[in-house]
Amino acid sequence: MAFRGWQLGWIGVAAVSVACGGTELPSQLATTAAQDRAASRVELVDLVIGDRTRAEKVRALYVEIEQLMRDTKRAEAKELVALGGPCPRSDAETRAAFRRFRAAEKSALTKYAGLQLELRQATTREEFAKLDAIK
Repeated sequence: MAFRGWQLGWIGVAAVSVACGGTELPSQLATTAAQDRAASRVELVDLVIGDRTRAEKVRALYVEIEQLMRDTKRAEAKELVALGGPCPRSDAETRAAFRRFRAAEKSALTKYAGLQLELRQATTREEFAKLDAIK
């Protein structure tokens, strides 16, 4: 199985987290799942939507979602790498880093919700359901 760069980054962050006293690996974040879903749908839009203009609009929205989530992951990775510095660090420093991490996640998910609304407007109910079923 080949790993993507961001996956290797998460493995490294998880290893650092465990080494600094954590006992559990982080669960998958909502932005990770959203990025994976958008990426899997980009190339399949033409199979679901016959109208070329709408298909291009929908594909562009999925690409935008994927880019938004990728940018969020990069920002989060920077915060996590900073946490992987010398142990121990103060509780206040750790809490501040996680607040920034959660703020990035929340901001991305708010933007994601807006993009999902645009997707629903650009597709019929049946088209959206078919695309949504793609995992």
